[in-house]
Amino acid sequence: MSRFDPTASCVLDLFAEHLPHKPYCTDDLTAGLQIRSLKTALQRAYIQHNHPGMIWAMVYDVDRACVNPTDWWPIWESVGLPPPNIAVMNHRTKRGHLIYLLEAGVCRTELAHLKPLRYIASIERVYTAVLGADPGYAGLICKNPFNDRWQVWEIHGNPYTLGDLAAYVDLTAKAAKLPSEASESFGLGRNCTMFDTGRFWAYGAVREYWAPNGLGRWSKAVLERLQAINGEFPQPLPFAEVKATAKSISGWTWRNMTPAGLQDLIERTHTPEKQAERGMKATNQVEAGIASGQARRLFREQDRATARLMRAQGHTQRAIAASLGVALGTVNAWLRGEGEQPKSV
Repeated sequence: MSRFDPTASCVLDLFAEHLPHKPYCTDDLTAGLQIRSLKTALQRAYIQHNHPGMIWAMVYDVDRACVNPTDWWPIWESVGLPPPNIAVMNHRTKRGHLIYLLEAGVCRTELAHLKPLRYIASIERVYTAVLGADPGYAGLICKNPFNDRWQVWEIHGNPYTLGDLAAYVDLTAKAAKLPSEASESFGLGRNCTMFDTGRFWAYGAVREYWAPNGLGRWSKAVLERLQAINGEFPQPLPFAEVKATAKSISGWTWRNMTPAGLQDLIERTHTPEKQAERGMKATNQVEAGIASGQARRLFREQDRATARLMRAQGHTQRAIAASLGVALGTVNAWLRGEGEQPKSV
């Protein structure tokens, strides 16, 4: 791509289009962040570039010269990545932030968008590794390209799809495929980890709040749970992101994990046809070389969760055993919590 792309003249407008209406901003990182109107924030040296619930810009904090100051050979060309839309750099050191704009935003919170969130988190991990960017970068604020403190390179105004960005890297590589402390505790990996951990807890916990006017107490409980999860990260997510995710999880579970909904789920997932299908799946897994013990554990966990949900609805242990096709003693052990693996939060 030409370094004199004619679309570069509109790239700052694209960046500003999806900024929060009241972003975090500051002129001095040591003094902390303030929430200000967008008009005021645009005058600050650092600005929040994404909404709490949406990702429109992927930003990488490169702690070395983004370009060679003698011939302006850019770091992304050296490592075979596509050019960012904007580079915002320190005038002297040329260190700074590389900003890739997205053609379509990716939601951080809704259940229906969890797959794209994992996809973009994988892309972020690999780009961070290839660029040698800081994996501990919190991702809340970036160097403001509208501020004169920085040297700004408006490279081009063509936003990327996730597929465009993924085409330059191998997402099946070990760094992208396998979970690790770095991948799960930094960047967008934190959103995935918090969302998964929070929602799996919520599926079982919501039954304790089934009562008239219970939604308020349930929403508060989910938020507290997610704040505790967030507190375990080396670089916690901003409260606004935690709050948005908690609202999504509490609202979805309250609407969908009702007594009637759970009864319908049990009836749909434990028909003779479904049981036969699960047995066939386990057989196929074994034939494919996957340990049968892993498959059995998966099904046992599902049945254990179903047993607890049925018990919460008032079913007897004998009725639960008959429905799931297991021994009465097995149901009794499940309800007492025997044989469970400890869960980390």
